[in-house]
Amino acid sequence: MKRFVVLFSMLIILGACTTERSIDPENRKLASELNAQLGLGYLKQGDFERADKKLDKAIEFNPENADAHHFKAEIYRRMGDYEKAEKQYKIALDLAPKDSNILNNYGVYLCDRGEYQKAITLFQSILADSFYTAKASAYENIGLCELRQGKLGAAEQAFNQALVLDAKMAYSLLNLAQMRFDAGNKHDAYEYYTRYLQVAPQQTPESLWLGILLENDRGAKNAVSSYKVLLKGKYPDSKQTKLLKKLEAQGKL
Repeated sequence: MKRFVVLFSMLIILGACTTERSIDPENRKLASELNAQLGLGYLKQGDFERADKKLDKAIEFNPENADAHHFKAEIYRRMGDYEKAEKQYKIALDLAPKDSNILNNYGVYLCDRGEYQKAITLFQSILADSFYTAKASAYENIGLCELRQGKLGAAEQAFNQALVLDAKMAYSLLNLAQMRFDAGNKHDAYEYYTRYLQVAPQQTPESLWLGILLENDRGAKNAVSSYKVLLKGKYPDSKQTKLLKKLEAQGKL
């Protein structure tokens, strides 16, 4: 509690200082770091507007704050504004070229843009960093890039390696479940899906649709009905919901 009070007091002081021009360099860097962390917090909550304002303030205090530029890049990537994202990633990497966290997210950006080999090369460079602790994430990202290229064997290998390092990698579990289902191995698909449900922060349109297909195959009508309600309620405009309604109208599901 004492630590919280100290931090809160510091934020108030720095907040008051934002209207003053004569802040010493050390406090400007501290103010920049705190605003960057606040921006990251809003980013994780999906509040891009507040996150952007805090990150702008962080950059105002210290234009060389690589994290602030990195987090702004993430905002733009998630909003689909790739031109602005690219600009911010480049600034962040110019300031911190060996930062594996920035490299990882830049790799995700490249994969989103279809530059798969560049992305995979970045992820592989991260795996060579002995100090990087989130290597399971790098393997999972490699798997996603391989999967988007239709390289199922390479994707499966990467997802499995991610799970060796961290058995709670949700996207690896979900993608392996989908791959097993598509291959006709519904038993293994259900096993992976069950593991996914145990660790996933929330269901996605893709996971709910797969749940409907798996439970329908098992004849679990109550589970199917539950997933249908969730899909329609949480993601009414998704392509999965549209397909569900079409199949229901045809009496096929």
